[in-house]
Amino acid sequence: MKLRRRLSLAMVFVGLPVLAGCGSARYPTNYVLNFPAAAPSPTPAPAPAPDVRGTLAVHELDCPRYLCEGRIVYRPSAEEIAFYEFHRWAMKPSEMITTYIADSIRSHGLFKSVALQKADVEPAYMLNGAIERLEEVDQGNDVRAICTISAELLDTQTKSIVWRHTASQTVAVQKRNVAGVVSALSDAVHRTVDNLVRSLGETLPSASGH
Repeated sequence: MKLRRRLSLAMVFVGLPVLAGCGSARYPTNYVLNFPAAAPSPTPAPAPAPDVRGTLAVHELDCPRYLCEGRIVYRPSAEEIAFYEFHRWAMKPSEMITTYIADSIRSHGLFKSVALQKADVEPAYMLNGAIERLEEVDQGNDVRAICTISAELLDTQTKSIVWRHTASQTVAVQKRNVAGVVSALSDAVHRTVDNLVRSLGETLPSASGH
């Protein structure tokens, strides 16, 4: 009896890997934020003189690791952070949003030139910032996408902050799937960046030979 029992158990254990191999592997779905093409403001200012406002370097936004590590974030409650395990960012959100901010500022003609920061270039101004929120928020049947970004402009000659602003937008998720969440996040980021760039244009100091 003992021998037969051992043989039966052995057959069960041998069969387990075969059964496990029958299931299909699941691979993550990857997403990117989708923004409209940057367009100039409706009433663009006259082209600045060659030295007006100088050059701007946009530093990659800081981002909490849990928001930019890859998995898309959602909040089942105010106190809980959860992740879509099989739905991930194809690129770091901080890279995508930083590039979009640079494109938006460039399209408004606020500086002589705008580029992503390079270690070997000393610009007249440096824009730094942080992504504070980029997530789905669930409140019962109400599902929304929230983006919050803070930014500041550094005058590299005087080492002073000449502009600082925080913008936040909340967008309702229309399609109740992850693709719908990403679409709403894209819209929230777009509106948030528009708010930041508008504030920058309204308060940007005149250049003084930069």
